[in-house]
Amino acid sequence: MPISSYEDMKEKKNQIVHLLIDLADIVDRLNEMGLEINGSALLDLKKKLESDKFKVLVIGEFKNGKSTFINSLMGEKVLPAYSTPCTAVINEVIYGKDKKAMLFFKNPLPENISSNIAPDAMQYLEKYKGQEVPPIELDVNELEDYVVIPDPTKDQADSIKELPYSKVVLEYPIEICHDGIEIIDSPGLNENGTRTKVTEEYLNKADAILFVFRCPKIAGASEIDYITDQIRARGHEDIFFICNAIDQVSEEEQDRLIEFGNKKLSPLTALGENGIFYVNSFGALKAKKEKDAALLTRTGIPEFENALSEYLRNNRGKTKLMQIITPCKSFIDILKNQHIKGYIALLDQDVAALEKKIKDAMPKLDFAEKKKELVVKKIELEMQELEKNIKDLMNAQYGVIIGKIPQFVEDMNLDNHMTVNPFKQKEKKEALEKEVLSRLEQFVQKEMGAWIKKELKQTIDVTIDRLQQDIGDDIDIFYENLDEFRYQVSGVEKPKDISGVERVSSTILGTIVGGPMYGVVGASLGFGEIAKRSAITMGATCAGAAILAFTPVGIAAITTATTVAVIGAGVLQLATSGKALTDKYKRKLKEGFIDSLKEGREEGCKNYAKGITSDVKEKFNLVKEALDNEIKIEKSKIQTLKKDKEDSVSERTEKLVQLREYEQELMSISNTLIDIGHSIE
Repeated sequence: MPISSYEDMKEKKNQIVHLLIDLADIVDRLNEMGLEINGSALLDLKKKLESDKFKVLVIGEFKNGKSTFINSLMGEKVLPAYSTPCTAVINEVIYGKDKKAMLFFKNPLPENISSNIAPDAMQYLEKYKGQEVPPIELDVNELEDYVVIPDPTKDQADSIKELPYSKVVLEYPIEICHDGIEIIDSPGLNENGTRTKVTEEYLNKADAILFVFRCPKIAGASEIDYITDQIRARGHEDIFFICNAIDQVSEEEQDRLIEFGNKKLSPLTALGENGIFYVNSFGALKAKKEKDAALLTRTGIPEFENALSEYLRNNRGKTKLMQIITPCKSFIDILKNQHIKGYIALLDQDVAALEKKIKDAMPKLDFAEKKKELVVKKIELEMQELEKNIKDLMNAQYGVIIGKIPQFVEDMNLDNHMTVNPFKQKEKKEALEKEVLSRLEQFVQKEMGAWIKKELKQTIDVTIDRLQQDIGDDIDIFYENLDEFRYQVSGVEKPKDISGVERVSSTILGTIVGGPMYGVVGASLGFGEIAKRSAITMGATCAGAAILAFTPVGIAAITTATTVAVIGAGVLQLATSGKALTDKYKRKLKEGFIDSLKEGREEGCKNYAKGITSDVKEKFNLVKEALDNEIKIEKSKIQTLKKDKEDSVSERTEKLVQLREYEQELMSISNTLIDIGHSIE
């Protein structure tokens, strides 16, 4: 049956935690007998289960009303909500009986800290000078003094860099968060590149995405591109779309807008139209403050709150529990059918006869180990080739983008223009600089995203498919020899109708409890698919980083250089009109931007290729660990057997009794896990 409530979820989580403790205890007892079974994965699963929260990330462009929307969920205006860009740090809202805010600091702190931060914060920083700064509690009513841009007269990127804070965690008695849900308020996507990057870092951690639009301008081109290139590319398919300020649209136009919104947005979420909500956040905030139930119902917020709670409990709640249950069952099967059964068979044999069997079978174990070493070598060589290919491809992509920039700049229809009026030139120049360079960065990001989805993805897919096929035969031979060794020594038959690749995949997946990219893990998802998906996630993450690689000098350096170039070249004297001056300055900005791309080309290609390849290699290294562990366990049995030689018949019989008891305990744990799994299907 579906998970009915948070209490139901908590009860099932506690059941699984206790089963993990029991399972780890059995592993400890087996290791005391002399086996070397690694139970660290069980502790990782337990830790994840105990500390797990549902992270709901609220994303949207500036002015779409994200903070107002979150305030409407809280029933009180707590987060600052202005008509100008203001949010400088991430705000995490969690449940707490009392209202409390904790301010966290960057580590390391910025070299130049803004002099405009709150005096109390400055004194606190002085106290911990040269040390890692612990979080500090804030008065909730003073939150605005910390989370907004400290100096609005400065360039936003510079102002944020000088801010010593990393995030604010706000505890609040908000009912929707009572179910272990965290709501994360992110900076506006189109406000500033630095803050957009902060938002993207949270995308990989999020369990649910709420994308906020503002009526009537919903589903704009830049918003759709971001949803496709950044959110869905990371594996988030169950997206909630919040179309805010529906009350600002006339009643006769609302039906047409809803029809348009549903048509544009439903293909972008696996929830379809059930994931699209048209709400009046400001009205909901007012209704909750005035306890006006009728008004609140008309705002659409209660309908959304119910849908989100149900989704997180049933969909994501089920997935998170199954991400623990599935690898646990695989672990138990391996423990019971290979390790315990094999050890029982060894203890049941005559020691002298067994030693001869081991000696005769050792070439099989040695050959398996050689095959493992060959697999490791092939992975290493293929990863070197992949890194080189990605570097070369990105280098070519640099050339393509640089080649497109002149025409892109030429075709720009700008909102800001230069003027021949000397008293307004500085103001106009700064506005023009920001617009041109912002559009150039967006252009690079779009080009980069298209390259990642098409060319980079294909290169990674081909490489991983080839490598998996190449090492697959070696892995099959590895397991054939390992199984023959086991059979010759203990009489344990090899698993039927399962390939070596499937066996190692099952072992690997037992160590991976991933985010949205992995879903419910199981042996059906091979390690090649894991590597592919994680690499593309890395690629999507790097799309933002790639922009930094493409613009290593930074906007401030480019604008400074071009300002000097413009004045030095006498552009002001050459220009005969504002348009001519605008075109001249626009071309100078273009040249400065292109120079910055060229300057960072070599280092950018190198770092990008290394980052993605390292991520793929990390997944394939799990293959080595899995095969290493198989060899290690067989060798530990041999070592244990040498110690068992001196055991009396009664001692050996006692061990056999214990092992059979462990078998029964494992069967009981497995059955309970199966029952829990069935109860949430």
